[in-house]
Amino acid sequence: MIPDVSIIVPCYNVAAYVDSCLESLVRQTLRNIEIICINDGSTDETWTHLLRWKEKDSRIILLNQRNAGVSAARNAGLDAARGLYVGFADPDDYMDPEMYSRLFSAALEYDADIVECGNHVFEDSSDRIIEAKRRSPSRHFEENASPASFFRDSIWGKMDICVWSKLFRKSMLDAHRLRFNVHLKSGAEDETFRLMAVPHASRLLFIPDCLYYYRLMRNGSLSRRCNVPTYSKCVQEFQRLLYIVDYWQKQGWQNEGLFAYGVRKIRPFFVSKHPLFHQMTAVQQRSALDWWSLFYQKAEGKRFLSALSGRDRQLADLLNSAEPVPNGWGRILLAACSLLPGQKGRYYSCKKMLAEHFSQICPNEFQKENASLEEPFDTSPPSL
Repeated sequence: MIPDVSIIVPCYNVAAYVDSCLESLVRQTLRNIEIICINDGSTDETWTHLLRWKEKDSRIILLNQRNAGVSAARNAGLDAARGLYVGFADPDDYMDPEMYSRLFSAALEYDADIVECGNHVFEDSSDRIIEAKRRSPSRHFEENASPASFFRDSIWGKMDICVWSKLFRKSMLDAHRLRFNVHLKSGAEDETFRLMAVPHASRLLFIPDCLYYYRLMRNGSLSRRCNVPTYSKCVQEFQRLLYIVDYWQKQGWQNEGLFAYGVRKIRPFFVSKHPLFHQMTAVQQRSALDWWSLFYQKAEGKRFLSALSGRDRQLADLLNSAEPVPNGWGRILLAACSLLPGQKGRYYSCKKMLAEHFSQICPNEFQKENASLEEPFDTSPPSL
């Protein structure tokens, strides 16, 4: 019998958590499911725990592989999945017993390509539910979703980046050969998969039920590590954006919404309370600006610049036309404005930092290298 739902669980060194996750899965009221657990080269007792669960429930399918990361593990699960729909679960979280029953029933009722539910968030140390972080979208169905409305009011533009709150129609994923990008790390893989998969789906559904319980920031978790901004994370974000832009262009989906999305994603690296750009070396700053220039070209920023909102337009203009530090009163005024509170002060602080960076290099030489928009300095563009 073909399973109604295949649930894919990538497992790496989660011996302390996986029992709770699997117990919540075998207790699902939707019985016609398969639970595909991929042991991604764990060095603790994870595999032993998985073997015990396999003995308890024949619906559990075990895959064992050398450590290759969460994306490779999920891809192995997708290759093995036989269900009409596919869901993903993280092994340190747990699910309401009715989660997949409600999601699957809703998917059938609306013939949805993707259906998403709400979720709770709980503390790692105490299991206390954090009500302020609860996500419960109102029920909404869109039968003609399109990437043309991305970053506007379309339902799919509002969908959560995580894959664990959703069911995906398996035939849709297979028809477009959609898999996770194994070159992306530190949390970028979920959002990239979403931006590849969801545009292929025209029938999208939200249900308000909070059915998934997400563990907040356990020690050693991916979410804890990816919250720390680093230069490599900045480069990876540009790589991810370029990968998505390339994919969208091949599908004929290129539009202003994707460019606006990209600017919004890189803005914290340049304009935030403690922007990473201020902490970079001169070489790293130059590389980051080269990455921006490449993204601006590939995403057709010149064509879509007018679509940006005020703050994002200011940042794009700033990155495109930064000049060396002015002399005299201009220098004093720039320094004073950088001390202003809020967004205005952050903008001028970024402008000041960019001006200082441009003063340290030969502007003509930098503009000459940037004009060709070849490979960014110090880091090769992605070949993902």
